[in-house]
Amino acid sequence: MKNFLKYFFSIMLMCSCLIVVSMFAYKTLFIDNKTPDGPGADNVTNEEDTGTGEKNPEAAQEEPVDKVPAPDDAPFVTADSSYFKDALFIGDSRTVGLHEYGQIEGADFFATTGMNVYKVRDESVEVAGVGKVTLEQLLSTKHYGKIYLMLGINELGYNMEQTIGKYKELVDWLTEKNPDGILFIQANLHVAAARSDTDGTFNNKRINQFNKSISEFIDNKKIFYIDVNSLFDDEKGNLKAEYTSDNTHICLLYTSPSPRDRQKSRMPSSA
Repeated sequence: MKNFLKYFFSIMLMCSCLIVVSMFAYKTLFIDNKTPDGPGADNVTNEEDTGTGEKNPEAAQEEPVDKVPAPDDAPFVTADSSYFKDALFIGDSRTVGLHEYGQIEGADFFATTGMNVYKVRDESVEVAGVGKVTLEQLLSTKHYGKIYLMLGINELGYNMEQTIGKYKELVDWLTEKNPDGILFIQANLHVAAARSDTDGTFNNKRINQFNKSISEFIDNKKIFYIDVNSLFDDEKGNLKAEYTSDNTHICLLYTSPSPRDRQKSRMPSSA
C-alpha cells in the first residue's frame, strides 16, 4: 500500500460521522423514548371471556413485531473531533491507513496488515498508549463508547459461509465484551475494475455478497452498518482507477510519507 488519499479519507470520516451520529440520534429520540406497556398486560385483558362465550374483539389485534428500526428517518447532526475520543477501530490495512492518514485524534486502533476474523482475537497488536495487547486484554481494561469494525477483504479466499459465521461470532463477542458501547459494522471497500474483472476471488461481486451478509447483523439500536463505497466508486460500482495504484488500496499520487512509509518502499498486497 502506498500513500493513502488523505483528502478522501477525511471525507469518508466526515460522512461516517454524520451517519453514525444520525443513527445514534434516532436511537435516542425515537426508540429509547418509547414507553412500553406492561409485559403481557394487553394479552391478559383481551383474551378474557366476555361472559357471552365470545372472546373480546380486541383479542384479534396482532401483537407488535420487533422490527429493526430504519435509520433513514433519523435526523442528521454534526459532531466535532472529540466524538472519536472513546472510539476503537478494528481492522486490516485499510484501517491502518485510516490510522496513519485519517487525522483521528484520541481513538485507539487495533489493526495490522493482513488482519482477519480468524486471528483478530488471538493476535497481539501494538496499541498507542497501551502497549502490545490482544483484543481481549484491551477490552478487559478499557471501555469504548463506539467500536468500528472493518474486516473481510483478506478472508475472501476462505469459505464464505464459514467466514460469515466467524464474523457473527466476533460481533456477538464484541457486544458482550463492550455491552454499553455501540458497534459499527463497516462495509468492505471495493477494488478497482482492473482487479475485480480478472480476479475470481477478490472481486466486487464477492465483496458485495460479503457486505450484504454482515449488514444483516445490525439492530439499529446498538449495532449499525456503514457503507461509504459511494464516495470512492465509479458508475459501475468499482473503486475509481484514479484513487488507487494497486487496484486494491486507496492512495495518493503524492503526499508527505508517514514514518512507516519512509521505512518501506511498498506495502504487501494483502489488506
